[in-house]
Amino acid sequence: MSNRKVSIIERVKRNGKWVWGEKWELPVKFTLKDGSRPGKFYVLWYRGANKVLSPVPKRKGEKLPDLNASLLLARIKQRHLEDEADGLKRPDPVKPENRITIDEGVQKFLSGVELTKDPETFDVYEQNLREYSEWTKLIYIDDIDKDHLFAYRKHLMDGGNGRLTADWKLLRINKMVKAILKLDQGKGPIKKSDLGKMKPNGDPDINTRDELEAFFKACTPKENLRYSTLHQSAFRKEELMYLEKADVLVAQQMLRVKSKERRDENGNLLYRYEAKANSEREVPISRELMDKIVRHINSHKHDLVFGTYSGLPDTHLWDKLKAIAKRGKLDPARYKLKTFRATRATEWLRPKWLGGCGYDIPTVKRLLGHEKDSDSIWSYVRRVENEILVAEMNKEKEQGLPDAPHRSFQGPVVGTGKLAAPVTNQSDAPFQLGV
Repeated sequence: MSNRKVSIIERVKRNGKWVWGEKWELPVKFTLKDGSRPGKFYVLWYRGANKVLSPVPKRKGEKLPDLNASLLLARIKQRHLEDEADGLKRPDPVKPENRITIDEGVQKFLSGVELTKDPETFDVYEQNLREYSEWTKLIYIDDIDKDHLFAYRKHLMDGGNGRLTADWKLLRINKMVKAILKLDQGKGPIKKSDLGKMKPNGDPDINTRDELEAFFKACTPKENLRYSTLHQSAFRKEELMYLEKADVLVAQQMLRVKSKERRDENGNLLYRYEAKANSEREVPISRELMDKIVRHINSHKHDLVFGTYSGLPDTHLWDKLKAIAKRGKLDPARYKLKTFRATRATEWLRPKWLGGCGYDIPTVKRLLGHEKDSDSIWSYVRRVENEILVAEMNKEKEQGLPDAPHRSFQGPVVGTGKLAAPVTNQSDAPFQLGV
């Protein structure tokens, strides 16, 4: 068992040889001048009769650590030994081999993002995390706390970033810390609630009917099925990637989102999927699409509906989407995985008299798998309400002209009361494509 005595000792060069120099035993205080002196310092303590030495790491931008940094580390180690003597077991904060550096953590996290996310998402994470790692003077990832991240937010905003942009960068750093340290939900340096309301920027981007028709026309039958499923279900990328045969609820005519973990016969992990908070759900699709999915899953032996040839999750949905757009001589920038989701959300909200489904807001939130306190739905609602206003204005203008030809209006909308009233000759069937 360790005693609780901790010292600082300096390694110095004398007559061409490295030897141990001055030693300071805690408690000790340094003057401002002495504390700022750099050197090769070590924290020293004993475990039983064995001497233990740990070098004091230098901070970014420093050639050597100073005595004040050494004193801070020595005090941290002393507190750890005191806690250990009282029976409290926690990771050793001084032993570098037990700690992950920020640079190592960023590299490891980005490797995972590159394999599981689309290239645009990877580029955003890489830029944000590299920018942060160049700014911070911390060494280890477990040193990142809320105060440190808020100081970084101030740095970002002083440099011209808006509050929303800075907050999103903090959340990405927070996600990296949680992933590398394997922390539970809500156990990162910050919580989303610490940042206040994360208001969306403007209305969501959606695809027009003509854009969807052109895209699905450029698809092969298998591609058509994959992206029709993504569109009709409004699934997130990972929700489609990990959709299994067991999640195809044929009798209910629904697709299910559910957390899962699968291993091979030797116990090796094949894949793991954890649904976002409150996002496990069942989503209705058309009978025509369901029939095509059933024929597809009966044509292969794997569990995943849209997996690779070897039965693993297909991480290249984004690349394949862009390839289809280029093949069809379409603008690839107009086609994104999340745009299918946004398009379907507005179709669900759009009133029947505008060619939509006319679902109410709570229903659409449930189908999208939004958290109860999520504000994301309102960006879709605003877009739909704006379309209703335009359609109503145009309808009134037509009604004021004799023999004005009837025009149909396409767009997103949440109609209630008077706005939901049916219009003569307008079909109540929701708009469907790609199947």
